[in-house]
Order: sequence, then C-alpha cells, then structure tokens
Amino acid sequence: MHPVLVLIPAVALILGPQLWVRHVLGRNNRRVDSRLRSGGELARELLDRHRLHKVKVESTDLGDHYDPDAKAVRLTRDKITRKSLTAVTVAAHEVGHALQDASGYTPFVWRARLGKVAQVTGQAGTALLLATPVAAIFSRQPIPAIVIGGVAFAMLGTGVLAQLAALPTELDASFGRAMPLLQDGYITPEQEKSAREILTASSLTYVASSLAGVLTVWRWWAPVGPVLRPTTTRIPQPRLRHPAALS
Repeated sequence: MHPVLVLIPAVALILGPQLWVRHVLGRNNRRVDSRLRSGGELARELLDRHRLHKVKVESTDLGDHYDPDAKAVRLTRDKITRKSLTAVTVAAHEVGHALQDASGYTPFVWRARLGKVAQVTGQAGTALLLATPVAAIFSRQPIPAIVIGGVAFAMLGTGVLAQLAALPTELDASFGRAMPLLQDGYITPEQEKSAREILTASSLTYVASSLAGVLTVWRWWAPVGPVLRPTTTRIPQPRLRHPAALS
C-alpha cells in the first residue's frame, strides 16, 4: 500500500479531533459565569470533600493533567482562575484522576505502568535506530530489514498499548467521576449538555491518538510481518526416470 494512503487518514484522525476539541473548549471558556467557581477553586473543594487534602492544585503551562508522582492536579493559567464551564469541567476531570489514584483504580494503575515501559522502550529504540547506520558502516554489511522493523514495531507497539490503556481511564474520569461531581450542585441542568460535550471532545483525542497509533504500527508490520510469519518449506522430491530410459 502506498504510504500516502496511510498518511492521509492518520493526519485526519489526529488533526480533526484536535481542531474540534480546541473549538469546543475555547467556545465554553470564553463565557464567564459568575455563578461558577474558578477551576482552581472547584478542584480544591472537590479534593477536600473527598479527603484528599495532600493533593495539591497547581498552575502549569504544560497542559491540564494530574501528576500521580507529585500528587498534584495541574491546570493551565486560563482555567485555574477562570469561572467558565470549560474551567470547572476540566478541573473535575483531573480531580477524577486523583480519585482513581487514591482508590487504586486498575486501568489507571496499568496506564501508569505501561506509560513508563513505553518511555523506556522509546528511549532504547531510538538509541538502537540511531546506532544502526554506524553499525552498518563499521561492519560493512546492511542491517536486515527485520531488525529495523522489529525495533520500530516494539517502540510503536508499547506506545499504542499505553494509549489504549488510557481510554477506559479517561472515560471513567470524565463520565464515571467528573460528570456526577458536577451534577452535584456545581453546574445547572442547562449546562450539563455542554459539559458532556466538553468531556466527549476531550476523550475523543485519546481515541484518535490510539487509532493513529494502530495505523502507524500496521504500516511497520506490513513489510515485516511476512518475514516473521513461518513458512512451509517444500522438500524437493527425486525425479524418477522412465523405466525405458534405464536400459
């Protein structure tokens, strides 16, 4: 298959949801509502309400996230002090991750483990791929395609597994935890539809990343797979001469 046929849908899967997410979050973040708490205020209140007093609420420039190692909910500057539906919805989502961590939610634990494995595999794989041309020069022998493909497949494969493990974690943080928290008096019934849209848009980015990762792994597997698959070796049979020719 031509690489362009794989590249086009992969780009569409990555850029399409990202543009939609940016539009949805931006639209609901511009509308300030004095009835709402700021993102930072809501995060702190929800954490204290669930006795997670040691979990910090911090401002960041690296994107909204929960850091399980530092035990910190981090919100970007445009959400931590802003009273908007986007700010409180994102804050509730990140608090949802803190609740998962505190309860030992299995998909959250596996996501963290696979993320660390993917990081190590990615670093090791990058080093091996960078060393491949050097090894080829000194050995004066071409590196087999199966070696390069296998390393790339291992790098991409662990990353895809980590992304797939993130899906149930993100969906639970959004709809199993954040939405019930918001419905408990923090947003009005009229705002629930927009809050669900924000949570859906955010979750879609993980779905898109996983699908794009699967496409990338398939692109590497296509030329390497036939090499790894076992083949049946035919044993040549002796050719018998016609009896008339033996005399």
